[in-house]
Amino acid sequence: MFDFAVAIKAINGLLEIIGGYVLIFKPGWIGPTVATWAVSIVEDHPALPFAASVARWGDGLTLDTEHFASSYLIAHGAAKLFIAWGLFREKLWAFPTALVVFGLLIVYQLFRFADTHSITLAVLIVIDVAVCYLIWREWGFRREPTPVPASAGR
Repeated sequence: MFDFAVAIKAINGLLEIIGGYVLIFKPGWIGPTVATWAVSIVEDHPALPFAASVARWGDGLTLDTEHFASSYLIAHGAAKLFIAWGLFREKLWAFPTALVVFGLLIVYQLFRFADTHSITLAVLIVIDVAVCYLIWREWGFRREPTPVPASAGR
C-alpha cells in the first residue's frame, strides 16, 4: 500500500510539472475557459451555487495568479518526484527533505495568501500542513528502533 501511495504521488508530481509548463507556454486561457464553462452550467442549472462560485473564480484569475500557479506546480511536482524517488529507495533522508521542501512551499503559499486572501490557497495550505504532519509521523516510526523481544536472544 505504501508503494502504491508513493507511486500516486510521483504520477501526481509529473502531472503538476506538465500543468505548470502548460501555464507558462499558454498563459491567460484558464480563467476565461473556466468562466465560460461555469456560466454554461449556471444557465442550465441556475440553482447550483457551486457553478456560480466557479464562474466568479474563473473571472478573477489574473496572469499574476497563473504565474504563481505555474511556479507552484513545477516546484511542487519536482519535489514530489524527487521525494517519491527517495521513498521508493527507502532513504531516510527523503522524510526530512520532504518536510523542508514542503515547509518552504507552505511559507511561499502563506506569503501569497497574505497578498490574495484566496480561499483556494488557504485550503491548499491546510492540506500541505496535514501532509507534513503525516510525513513527520511516518518518519518518526521509521527512525525508532524496533524493540527486540527478550526471547529472541535465547
